[in-house]
Amino acid sequence: MVVKTEYEREFIFDIDAYLIASYPKMTMAIRRSVCTMALGELGSDFLEEIVDECVAEYAQTKLDILKKDEDEDEE
Repeated sequence: MVVKTEYEREFIFDIDAYLIASYPKMTMAIRRSVCTMALGELGSDFLEEIVDECVAEYAQTKLDILKKDEDEDEE
């Protein structure tokens, strides 16, 4: 039996490349400002929430996996 040990586990998004492709008339100065704004909005809490939603969906449809409550950490 072969177990696959390699899989995609990083999410890399080049905001500048996206802006160049989607808004070709946008200047570099504007892209810098928009990148700064976007990075201020994007945080690990937001990304963790998305991952938790995916875990919940997978757990509900495939497994019996639930995230432990923070109260359980304190006990």
